[in-house]
Amino acid sequence: MKLSNKVALVTGAARGIGFALAARLCAEGAQVALADLDAASVTDAAEAIRRDQPDARCLPVTVDVADRASVEAMAAQVVASLGQVDVLVSNAGIWKQLAAGPFWQIPNSEWQRAFSVNTEGAFNCAAAIAPHMIGRKGGRIIFVGSAAIGEALAHVTHYTASKAALIGLMRCAAKQLGPEGITVNMVNPGQIDTGAFSREQLESKAQVKFMRRVGVPQDLEGIVAFLAGDDSSYITAQQIHVDGGGVMN
Repeated sequence: MKLSNKVALVTGAARGIGFALAARLCAEGAQVALADLDAASVTDAAEAIRRDQPDARCLPVTVDVADRASVEAMAAQVVASLGQVDVLVSNAGIWKQLAAGPFWQIPNSEWQRAFSVNTEGAFNCAAAIAPHMIGRKGGRIIFVGSAAIGEALAHVTHYTASKAALIGLMRCAAKQLGPEGITVNMVNPGQIDTGAFSREQLESKAQVKFMRRVGVPQDLEGIVAFLAGDDSSYITAQQIHVDGGGVMN
């Protein structure tokens, strides 16, 4: 229960990686706001956590991370309901909704769509939450990036580039927020079994990883819980790959 008395906000928390992270932070004792664009699904997600963890304190909220006003309203709602935000896990993103192909064939609208959610979404959330953390002289911001950055996942260049841009955001935010006792780090998952890939795709990808197994959302729980807590208080501006060694190939 290392996160007792902490309040965490996890975006993209209705399913997959975001849901797993929200559930783990609850298990560590934090009050957790689960944020997602899908209001019904995020409400169901909060209820699912409460069923598994009867003592869990979680709040479902609706947000469009690509919309600055929506994000600011979310931040205000969470602070009003839970009193503070100590941990931001910026996980919301899109990739499977993006058309794949050579980068020179990507329409501007698709390029902008990837950046509006994956990059601007993370920026909007950090910009809305940072002032609350500054006022409390401490906090943790964790961006969920992608191992696609290191692998150069070229068939979805817009996705890869939008996640790579988070590196610059993370480093600049860490430098500016460090004097306020706030750390900013980035976790880069590899291909994870969230139901978006066929079993054949997952197993094929696993064979080129050092670990030779399929990654699951729970593989990210430990590192995010660590980065959210006090044990990581002197770690900032770092990228951590959680991909079974795939990015090294």
